[in-house]
Amino acid sequence: MTLSLSGIGLALPRRRVSNDELAQITGIDTTDEWIQTMTGISSRYMTTDETLIELAEQAATDALADAHIDPSEVDYIIAATMGCETSTPSLACHVAEHIGVQCPAVDLNAACVGFLYSLDYAAGLIERGRARNILIITGERMSAHVDWTDRRTCILFGDGAAAVVVRPGSALQYLNLQTRPDTEVINQYRRMCGNSPLSTPDEETPMHLEGQKVFKYAVSLMEQEITTALDTLQLQADQIDHYLIHQANRRIIDFAIERLGISPDKFPMNIDRYGNMSAVSIPALLHEMRKNNTIQPGDTLLMCAFGAGMTCGSSVIQWDPPTT
Repeated sequence: MTLSLSGIGLALPRRRVSNDELAQITGIDTTDEWIQTMTGISSRYMTTDETLIELAEQAATDALADAHIDPSEVDYIIAATMGCETSTPSLACHVAEHIGVQCPAVDLNAACVGFLYSLDYAAGLIERGRARNILIITGERMSAHVDWTDRRTCILFGDGAAAVVVRPGSALQYLNLQTRPDTEVINQYRRMCGNSPLSTPDEETPMHLEGQKVFKYAVSLMEQEITTALDTLQLQADQIDHYLIHQANRRIIDFAIERLGISPDKFPMNIDRYGNMSAVSIPALLHEMRKNNTIQPGDTLLMCAFGAGMTCGSSVIQWDPPTT
């Protein structure tokens, strides 16, 4: 199709929190054994005095350096996030100011599928000749969204930011997005801070997540997306070198792998160390694989994600790493 990935950066908070420490800090009734059994998570990174804006700025700077691109060459910035410390300006605008550019900058919210939605946005810009060097940022401070008295949800999430530079190329072979609208299974209501004399103040709540429904949705959506991608490209499952799945819950991924009948060796995971970082999940996994040399030039990657909405999507990309 129209684009290639060229450079990637990752920024994590300084504080790594183990399951035992999480139980001690929050006082919730849980154990390391229970969390690992139910989710596959042993630790996650959480912000203390850092902001999501700072993490996103660092990830963006590292991605540009990795792609050997000067900030002045960036034509467009897309940030996939559920929100940073400011409702406005956007996270993308904060990053634009940090790197010193005046190109278009916009946020989008597709929850955990934000990275794939951003790729679709970027592909359209490149096809129309609107941009050549696009900086995609994914950033989530999930610790600020969840209810820290609810052990079913607070144990799942981690904070972080990742960034990828996208350029014209032929690496993108397939991209599909869809939504199965359900606004109740995962939601969060935020209070708007205005004081309109014509309406009552908005209610603000932590994130609500119906675990069993999410589990069923996720397994079904992942199986459907992967099967459709393979059928569309007329590929066998073993022709994909790596399946990069949104790191939401180890049990979800394991269950889907069993139903798909694909070797688990093709499914790299890092949820044990990062938890669920929403839109950051897939690019963080890609960053780690590249750093560890587990991904090679020419490898075919199938990426799949699912999130609130319920949004879902998949993409097949041939890894074409940046050159010096």
